[in-house]
Amino acid sequence: MAVDTIDFNKLLQKSKDVFEIIVAMARRASQINALRVAKNPVIYKDELLEEYFEDFEEESDVDYDKIEKPTTAALKEMLEGKVEYRYTDYTDSGEGNGEIK
Repeated sequence: MAVDTIDFNKLLQKSKDVFEIIVAMARRASQINALRVAKNPVIYKDELLEEYFEDFEEESDVDYDKIEKPTTAALKEMLEGKVEYRYTDYTDSGEGNGEIK
């Protein structure tokens, strides 16, 4: 997979706060990863269930080496303007959470 460089000024066009952009992209990457895991659950072998998995052939349609990484996908979505983020109100506990769509 080739490494592409991005112009830092493109990120600064989205917001003047770089940390805000990074947090939004990190949350979007987590969402992308969660969606991928939901579509293709990973089965872990447990020592207690080893007998069950002896005859089990792992068949996966996903080639994980060829698909785009969640952080790269989140970065591309941010640069294309597909990610919207906003601040939500502070809760009674004093903590605020950003929301990403």
